[in-house]
Amino acid sequence: MKYFLILSMLYLTSCDLLTTRDPEKPSAPRDDFITPTQPSILFQNLKNSFRQKVVENYLQCLADEAFSDDEFRYIPSAGISQSEIFIDWDVNAERQYFNTLLSRVEQQSEIILELNNEEKTISSDSARYQFEYVLKAVYVGASEVTYKGNSLFTVKTDRRSNWVITKWEDIKVDDYPSWSELKGSNY
Repeated sequence: MKYFLILSMLYLTSCDLLTTRDPEKPSAPRDDFITPTQPSILFQNLKNSFRQKVVENYLQCLADEAFSDDEFRYIPSAGISQSEIFIDWDVNAERQYFNTLLSRVEQQSEIILELNNEEKTISSDSARYQFEYVLKAVYVGASEVTYKGNSLFTVKTDRRSNWVITKWEDIKVDDYPSWSELKGSNY
């Protein structure tokens, strides 16, 4: 019995059962997704999904057939070399592109999306937004790449009353690579 008590005491003191430890840093990325009850929140979520590199938040910005009568549609910029891949482009293609993009950018850097010069048209069941976009990414082993153009977004509320993108049209400007080229090269 004496040996049992001695062994028990040694075991309890060697395990640090009664000491506190420093909390672990979270392994999941920061998540600033806000329920998109207004189009402005939807576009903020879109920007945050790039900055924070959170695929699920990105996809929540797009129409989901489980909650919407509208299918998500993407219309690439005219004249790009990979136009055939966009024929059946859907939310699953968006997931693949975004995951591939995240695997190719520097882990410690943010992907910066700016949406500037907003123009909007509101109708009874939807809204149409046009932005000049600038998207900057630093690829592994490379310098920063800047994508520029215009995007036309048709947004609607789904059955959860969340604003989502139902149609996304890309328009190339100047000699900068467009968002369509970014998607095509990361598909």
